Amino acid sequence: MSRASGLSWVFMAVASLAHAAAPAPSKPPAAAAAKAPVNAAKLVTVGPAITETVFALGAGGQVVGVDDTSLALEVARKSPKVGYQRALSSEAIVALGTSQLLASEEAGPPGVLEQLKTVGVDVVVLPNKHTVEATRERIRTLAQRLGKAEQGEALVKQLDSDLRNARERTAARKDAKPPRVLALYARGANVLMVAGAGTAAGELVTLSGGVNAIAGYAGHKPLTAEAVVEAAPDFILMPASSLEPVGGEEGLSRTPGLSQVRGWRLITVDDVHFMGLGPHLGKAVSRLQDGYTSPARGSK
Repeated sequence: MSRASGLSWVFMAVASLAHAAAPAPSKPPAAAAAKAPVNAAKLVTVGPAITETVFALGAGGQVVGVDDTSLALEVARKSPKVGYQRALSSEAIVALGTSQLLASEEAGPPGVLEQLKTVGVDVVVLPNKHTVEATRERIRTLAQRLGKAEQGEALVKQLDSDLRNARERTAARKDAKPPRVLALYARGANVLMVAGAGTAAGELVTLSGGVNAIAGYAGHKPLTAEAVVEAAPDFILMPASSLEPVGGEEGLSRTPGLSQVRGWRLITVDDVHFMGLGPHLGKAVSRLQDGYTSPARGSK
């Protein structure tokens, strides 16, 4: 489909949806407004941290669609899909009657976002920095937009409490040496990626009182045996879904590099916590800290 014909399709779809959603002429506007919910916006959420926050704020009932990465959240898995976050479908988004798109800054392509704005969709793009302060800001921004300011402050308060508890656990740890953690995820059956500086997984490790075993680069890069041996990790951190592609913990222990490093232990977290810092990141931090004190499970 050409850009021109695609845009025409979107215009026609929006016009059709607007006509279908219009109140019957005989119904008094005041009566209709009285029965409408305070926030009747139909939402499409893009990015796991965005989606997790919207549901945590109690606005999940307004979500009519999510991107593929948001399917890491169990509460979002029944929602219609609108494509991968970097390759969204304007047709799919408009067909859902979307009035507001809430997206992380990875969302795209830019042409699709502009197309959606042109046909009247309120496109809200939020930063996706992997810091606690950015997480607080995202919660508050979404809460204000959704009319959930009180719920937003409650989430921030709980987040701060969880992280304060995490700092206290770290301070109370008797061993002076912080654990070295190698954060990995599977990209397909034969490729493992390492999370370096500036990643959500790297920030989780820091918040838990650990040290990211890979500090030489930012972002994600393919795992190499040499890098693993040099990193000498005490723990391997992975999203739960990455275990199956590598053959479970036993298969992971046979991975080049990891097969040469002895004594490491495995910790898994929910995929959504490995991918982004949402309002429940305190739970993921606690899970890491629990893992630091758990007995070895037979890893090499």
